[in-house]
Amino acid sequence: MSEDPDNHKQKLIIAFDAKRLFNNFTGLGNYSRTLLRNLQNCFPENEYHLFTPKIIKNEETIYFLNTEKFIIHTPKIRNPLWRIFGMAKAVNVLLPHVFHGLSHEIPFGLDKRIKTTVTFHDLIYEKFPAQFNFLDRTMYKWKYRSAAYRANTIIAISKSTKSDLILMYHINPNKIYVLYQSCHQAFQEAEMEDSIVAGPLTGLENYYLYVGSIIERKGLLSIVFAYARLQEQYRKPFVVIGKGDKKYLKKVKEMIYYHNLDEYFYFFDRISNEGLIAMYDLAFVLLYPSTYEGFGIPVIESLFRHKPVITSDISSMPEAAGPGGLLVNPYEPDDISLAMMQIHDPKVYDKLVKEGYEYVQSNFSTYQTTKKMINFYYDLVDWFE
Repeated sequence: MSEDPDNHKQKLIIAFDAKRLFNNFTGLGNYSRTLLRNLQNCFPENEYHLFTPKIIKNEETIYFLNTEKFIIHTPKIRNPLWRIFGMAKAVNVLLPHVFHGLSHEIPFGLDKRIKTTVTFHDLIYEKFPAQFNFLDRTMYKWKYRSAAYRANTIIAISKSTKSDLILMYHINPNKIYVLYQSCHQAFQEAEMEDSIVAGPLTGLENYYLYVGSIIERKGLLSIVFAYARLQEQYRKPFVVIGKGDKKYLKKVKEMIYYHNLDEYFYFFDRISNEGLIAMYDLAFVLLYPSTYEGFGIPVIESLFRHKPVITSDISSMPEAAGPGGLLVNPYEPDDISLAMMQIHDPKVYDKLVKEGYEYVQSNFSTYQTTKKMINFYYDLVDWFE
C-alpha cells in the first residue's frame, strides 16, 4: 500500500454503513466511532457520508451529528430491510469513490463503479454458535458470507481474524488486508494526574483489573480460580468493570464467595472513558484471558496507560499485547496464577511496561492506524479502476 496520503491529490468521497456507530455502544460501535473520528480529524479534506437506518443521540454520537464534518443519510420511512436492500439506492445516487461496511455487511445493489470494502471483526458466531439463537446465527451466516464474497476487498482487524476468514469462508488471502484499529484518543494522551481525579474509586489503587463483558469466553471465572491459588503476599484488590450474562456473573460471584474472596473483589458496570482511564492508571495489571477476540481493545488501552497485561496465548491477544503481555493458557487457572506471581518481579514488570508502550505507539496509535486506512482507500480506488 501507499505510504504517504499527502502524495494523493484526489479528494475522496467515502460512504459508510454507520448503523453500529449510531446504535451500538460496545465493540463494533466503538470501532466505527473511533475510526470515523480519526479520519475526520487527520484527513478533513475528504467527504465522509454516514448511512444509518436510525440514530440514537447521546454523548457518544453527538460528535457525528455535526453536519459540517459528516453528511448523514437516513431513510424517509423506517424500513427494517433498508440497511440490506434500500441503502444501496441512496448510496448509488451519491456515487462515492468507496463504500465501507464497518461491521461485516454491505448492502445489495451497489453500483459496480463504487469500490467496496467490508471490515470483519471476528467470526464469533461460527466459533461459539451456542451463544446465538438459531435465527440470528442463520442471518449472520447469510449476510456475512455474502458480504465477504461480494466486496472488492476485506479488512480484517487482526491476523487471527484473517486466518478465520481463510479457514471458514475459504476467502482468497490476497483479498484480505489486516488493518489494525486504535483506541479512543483519550487513552493515548490523558495525563495521569488529571485522570485520577475523575476516577470512580477513592483510596483504592495497585489492584488487578478486568475490563470487558462478563461472559464465559472472557475468562473471569478462570481468573477467580487463579486468584484463589495465590499466596497471601500476591493478593491485591481485584476490580471488575463490565456487565453481561447474569447466570455467568452469578456463577463467578458464587465462586468468589466459596473461596472466601469477597473482600478482594469490586464490581462496576460500564463507566465513562474518563473513569476507565483513571481505573487503568491506578491499576497494577490488566487480566484479559479471553479464549477468543477479534482484536482486544482493553489490551491496547492498558498498554497505552503504561500498564502491562496478562492475556491469552491464543486468538488475537498475542498480536494486541506484543511484548507488553505475559501470555497464558486461558483454560489453565494455574498458568494464570503463575503469571500473576511472575509479574510482581520489578524487572519483569518494568520491561513489559516499557516495551508494551513502545509497541502500541508504533502499531496502534491514532495517526498510524488512520494513515494506513486512508492509504488503503486510495489504493482501493486505483486497484479497481
